[in-house]
Amino acid sequence: MACRVYLLILLINLSFAAKKDEKHGKEFLEKEKKSLLSEKITCTLKKVTPRSLDNLRLSYNYKVTKPLPCYVDALLENPKDWKKWTVLGDLYEKNSKTSQASTCFKIASKLVGPVSTYISDWSFIGPFVIGKIEWDGDPLEAYGGIRNVSKYRYRKGEQFYSELVKDTLIEWKTFKQDTADNGIQISPSVQWNELINSLGSVGITEWQGWMVGDIYVTERDQNILIQCLGLHTVYVDDIPVASDVYHREKFWFGVHLSRGVHSFYVHLRTKVAATKKCIFQVDSSPVRVLAPHFLPDLVDGHLFSQYISIPISNYHHSKWVKVTKITSTQVELAIERSFSIAPGQTAHIPVQLRKTEEKISSGDCDQFSFVVKIITSEGVNSLPLEFRCRRSGQSFLFTFLDHDGSVQQAAAVEPIMACNTELCPVLLTLHGTTVPPQNQADSYKRMESEEYVFGVDKAWLLAPTRHGAHNWEGPGALTAISALFALTKHVQEHSWVAKKIDPNRVVYAGHSMGGHGAWHLATHYPDRGLGLITLAGWIKKEEYGDSNLFFRHDISASHVDPAIKFILEACIAENDADRHITNIKDIPILARIGADDRTVHPFYVRRMYRLMKEIKANITYMEIHGKEHWWWDTKETNDGGVVNDQQIRDFTNARFVEGISQCKVTEGEKDCSEERENKYSGENVRNFTLVTYNPALGDGLNGIQVLQQSIPMRTSKIIGSISRGSINLQTVNIARFSIQEPPNRRTNYRQKVLKVDGKKVEMPGGKDSKIFVCLKKGNWKICDEKSLTGRNSSTYGPARRVAEHKFVIIIGTLGSPEDSARLQAMAVYIANLFLLTSDTTVEIIKDIDVDPTTVEDMNLIVLGSEEENLVTISFLEDIPIKRKEGTFILEECKFDDSRMGLLTLAPHGKGRLALLILGNSVEGLMDVVSLATPTIPPMTRSPFSNLLPDYVITGQDFRLKGPGGFLCAGFYGNQWEYRSEMSSCVC
Repeated sequence: MACRVYLLILLINLSFAAKKDEKHGKEFLEKEKKSLLSEKITCTLKKVTPRSLDNLRLSYNYKVTKPLPCYVDALLENPKDWKKWTVLGDLYEKNSKTSQASTCFKIASKLVGPVSTYISDWSFIGPFVIGKIEWDGDPLEAYGGIRNVSKYRYRKGEQFYSELVKDTLIEWKTFKQDTADNGIQISPSVQWNELINSLGSVGITEWQGWMVGDIYVTERDQNILIQCLGLHTVYVDDIPVASDVYHREKFWFGVHLSRGVHSFYVHLRTKVAATKKCIFQVDSSPVRVLAPHFLPDLVDGHLFSQYISIPISNYHHSKWVKVTKITSTQVELAIERSFSIAPGQTAHIPVQLRKTEEKISSGDCDQFSFVVKIITSEGVNSLPLEFRCRRSGQSFLFTFLDHDGSVQQAAAVEPIMACNTELCPVLLTLHGTTVPPQNQADSYKRMESEEYVFGVDKAWLLAPTRHGAHNWEGPGALTAISALFALTKHVQEHSWVAKKIDPNRVVYAGHSMGGHGAWHLATHYPDRGLGLITLAGWIKKEEYGDSNLFFRHDISASHVDPAIKFILEACIAENDADRHITNIKDIPILARIGADDRTVHPFYVRRMYRLMKEIKANITYMEIHGKEHWWWDTKETNDGGVVNDQQIRDFTNARFVEGISQCKVTEGEKDCSEERENKYSGENVRNFTLVTYNPALGDGLNGIQVLQQSIPMRTSKIIGSISRGSINLQTVNIARFSIQEPPNRRTNYRQKVLKVDGKKVEMPGGKDSKIFVCLKKGNWKICDEKSLTGRNSSTYGPARRVAEHKFVIIIGTLGSPEDSARLQAMAVYIANLFLLTSDTTVEIIKDIDVDPTTVEDMNLIVLGSEEENLVTISFLEDIPIKRKEGTFILEECKFDDSRMGLLTLAPHGKGRLALLILGNSVEGLMDVVSLATPTIPPMTRSPFSNLLPDYVITGQDFRLKGPGGFLCAGFYGNQWEYRSEMSSCVC
């Protein structure tokens, strides 16, 4: 009874307060109207409607007195409209009438709170065509860009042009969002089927457009947290904010906003229809510790791996949060060093668990629970964690430090039975899109005696993963190889694991995207390969369905120079499996696909089969009748299905026993009729052709590895023959290579005569495991590793290489406070993109805080010109592109657009890279930063990870024409010099 009375009194008091506020608001409005009338300022609208008010406010953005009387009149009609109160406060603020502004904001705050939690009124313009190639032009830039055209979105007759719709005319449309829980679906009225049939391309269904709305902030200096699902970037006024493109629903990203109305821009890029959701909140806590995406398992009570990764968000608008220590009373934890998180950044913090051979839990446990304490400059946070317990014979998850210093995960299963050799081989299996690593590992099962048996018979099973759209190329490939080395290391270090690993004896396997990955790994790491199993694997992303069409429907296709196309395509040539087939000519291959597969049509596997047969490779191809993309049962129930049926098990077991024997396994029957002797007897000759497009990725073939090209990023070949007494090599576009004894195809190269391009090269004495051969003044000579000069496999581009080693972002502090704040915001945006798209650990450091000894073995991303960043000048001195008085100079070329950006690699330290990002204007900087958003809806690649060469100079037309607005792009030579044959501009 007392509670009811209390609630009744509370309601009465609230009602009284509301009436009092309403009265106060009305008195304020009447006073303001009287003041305006005294100045003869009246509303000029014939009819005051929400649309006419918004049009007036936006159209006269810099003449704030024009809409003032209209909003006063509207609020006198409806004094409870918090949006209009916020707008009125914003108008007064812009007119330097702080007292009136504060009154309006105070009333609005009482009605809605400090910020609107979602946008209820959206305006949309689109659809326009867009290419599949990463970034493309925006047709609205011809009219001043979205920030200009959106000012007139409520004006009648505003029209634009798009080839996707009849008569080409499109207009602004409005969409209502009812609640914060419901997103917005936009489905333009386009005759998609007609376009697909006429153009013969599903890729035409991808379109771009813009959604625009307003965020209403009613209180001063608010840290607004934004969560947008299905988008990679949104803009608040001019600030880019990273977004949750993968719908993980745990990430919020902060932006500091003053009170008033702030424009919210969403650049849509989608297929057919778009469903997006954005919500906002205010959070006063500066630090939020998030649950890890994954954790390692205990195996029979033992800690198998030693790393976890804890995401921590810094929501403060100005304070940096320093993570100084992470501890637990149940397990011993440590971080390498303190880690600073920039304002607005969310960072993965790698945490190491102390190695121990002792069990930390009983072998029959279900889980092991413990609490972690995170000590930061803002206090202490606790995080409960839980390791699963797994037993021998089950798949388990382990973690490892990846090539870029981030913590990643993989699944593994120990061999079912004893291996044929002291060290066990590895079946490295790559999953398809969205398949978790444990699911990939557990798909290797079969039913025996009414129980499932997991794994493979005589080898370790390894199923790595990396979040994002890497397609097992670039960072994905490196993650797979890092997982292989990590599993080998863990197994070797643990005395309680009996079956050790030989990482040089690998069967590559994969399904769908993983089938492409298996092609990719095998062609780049052939010397490790005992065999290759590619299942429903496509050849290259640019030709797989409509996934990433190369200059097909692009806005930029009408503007781009053919030389730019050559440069961009050279960035990804290393990913094309069909260009590298000779590298795996002598590796036994099993290629399969369901005959009815329409996710990956058999066309792709058939094409690879034809190419492999043309070079007389040892390949078995099968189309499984009646099967589609995935199946569990090939011939019998639970027989292993698509990845592990009897045929595949026979093939893998043969590889584990016979290595690179040329026997084929078809329908369980082994055929050795074409077997060729691998040992040297008589005059048997092993002929091979090593092909590489970029020495930065991969090992070598027959112990021979390309280290430097004469012209980087062009086709390089070593055509060789190995006989009993000699090694004869013919080179194409090679400046330097190495030779060592391969692990599975011994050459005994030190006992042979080496001839390169017809000339004998004297073998050196000594017992070095590897020798280096260099082209000097037209002659091939043995060279010392220490004397090697110029770019090589660790310093070649393209731009994405900067993130294929541990790296940091360095921001400038030399400019004005506004310039420095902008650079920091750009760095936070890029760092958050790395986190969202690939779970990468990125630290941001101010130029004044750089410790040379700490970063000497890291790659660097450097933001800001030499006038803004202390470290920029030292890198510009090492490359041919110079900056002078707002211009960029490359040899005889002088670029002087008023809006330009520069993205360029530069050498750093001993064998490391720096990526410089700068502009001659704010707009130019924003343009070049936008190159960090390589999107292939509904996914987004890791920043800078696909089509960016060594350097790009963007011009004032970049936003309109995409790559057609590049002033220059290209690759540097081996001495970081300008090379006209590797550049789009002739200087």
